[in-house]
Amino acid sequence: MLAMREGPYDRRALDSLERTGGVALMAKVIDQFLEKVPLRMDDACDRGRAGDLNGLGRAVQYIGTAAGNVGATEISDMAGRINKLAEAGAKDIVLPLLCQLDDMLGHAKSWLQKEKSTFGYRAG
Repeated sequence: MLAMREGPYDRRALDSLERTGGVALMAKVIDQFLEKVPLRMDDACDRGRAGDLNGLGRAVQYIGTAAGNVGATEISDMAGRINKLAEAGAKDIVLPLLCQLDDMLGHAKSWLQKEKSTFGYRAG
């Protein structure tokens, strides 16, 4: 599927969440991404350093799915690439890509916080 997007993000994923469950659902999915993905990134890095490419692949697969849910398409694509390389046993290629993925997550965090604040979402 070819997604029309500008840069590393596709705002249509957030629009879809909003249409489905309102701003509250969109904010909840963003919050879950911001809370859980850094933990999975830490897990992926730990597993990579330990040489557990299967575990690394599972952690990165979660990141890719979560990124797709919020429209962070570039992260989703990178996670898919890393997962394929991990399955192929390419540890020397995977580890540097994890650092790149971590940097991308930092940018996504800023974008998602901005998108969420655009709606002026307040809990309650």
